[in-house]
Amino acid sequence: MSLAANVCLLLSEWISFLLVAVPPRSRRTFVELLIGCLLNPEGWVTRAIGAIRREAHWTTYYKLIERAQVPVTELSLRLLQLVRVCPTELVTLILDDTLVPRCAKFGPGISIKHDHSHKANRPTFLNSQCWVTLALVVRVRLGSALTVPIRSWLLEESGQRGKLWVARQLMDSIRGT
Repeated sequence: MSLAANVCLLLSEWISFLLVAVPPRSRRTFVELLIGCLLNPEGWVTRAIGAIRREAHWTTYYKLIERAQVPVTELSLRLLQLVRVCPTELVTLILDDTLVPRCAKFGPGISIKHDHSHKANRPTFLNSQCWVTLALVVRVRLGSALTVPIRSWLLEESGQRGKLWVARQLMDSIRGT
């Protein structure tokens, strides 16, 4: 069997494995978005949708993402199981907090936060959202690694739930898999 045929077979097995976590009604749209994300490494949903031959209207993709019609917990656990199947030399679990600057004054998790990155031409305090992400770093070859995000959690703008509490919840969500 050729390399292209092997890649197609493996990719279809992985997508089928992930689809178990997606409701039957949303599977086609999910696969289209997933393929768009694979074709477009930039991470923008609009570019991912633009990279595919759309079979549905833009609002269909929007509803799938915005209204969370896919159970994220089950999908992230299946993704974690899928990564564990891959032959690897070393797997490292990492947690990261990322500030996402926002122009809007109001919205989920938006508040003024201290930016520790000290980027040029950026103020010390930003109107932003903070996302805490749990990811795996998989070393596939000598000197080559792949980072697979498993789950992300939007930090609340106020309250008792800080970054460490969210990190603990993310770790507890994958414990025992």
